[in-house]
Amino acid sequence: MLMAAVLTTGCGLGDQSNKEDLEDYRERDFFCIAPDEAERMADQVLQLVNLERAAAGLAPVIANPVLERVAGEYACRMVELGFFGHEDVYTGYGPGARALAYKYPFYAIGENLAAGQETPAQAMRVWMASESHRAVILDPKWKEVGIAVRSGGEYGAYWVQEFGAPMPRRTE
Repeated sequence: MLMAAVLTTGCGLGDQSNKEDLEDYRERDFFCIAPDEAERMADQVLQLVNLERAAAGLAPVIANPVLERVAGEYACRMVELGFFGHEDVYTGYGPGARALAYKYPFYAIGENLAAGQETPAQAMRVWMASESHRAVILDPKWKEVGIAVRSGGEYGAYWVQEFGAPMPRRTE
């Protein structure tokens, strides 16, 4: 059972990338297997996250389609390219750079990863048993989340949570 947690703030995040590279990153296609019930599984994780947040007196997070795409495509990259970690070993991009590549403007991004768990309940159990993962889930700044599970690779199942504190969108 593998797990990893990271929290980043600000738009630059120290990721060494330029806008053109981020555009290229978003345009790459990776294909992997989404379990038959991937959407239901992600919804269950979201429900479990919000139950934990409610128990801690925190507001719920809502699903964000951009963060869902970031989570799903990053899970695919880990499956297909054979790595597990917050930094893409091929590009060096972390969660902040990936969010920017998908044009998600943010004040902060938090990411939890897990691999090998077969059910949403198992993934949440290991995240909540870890101080660093629990801290990401229970951070009061989060407003949105993207959750994905993908099958394949060395660990069989890869779980990704992308938490976001979005910047207000400009209306012009």
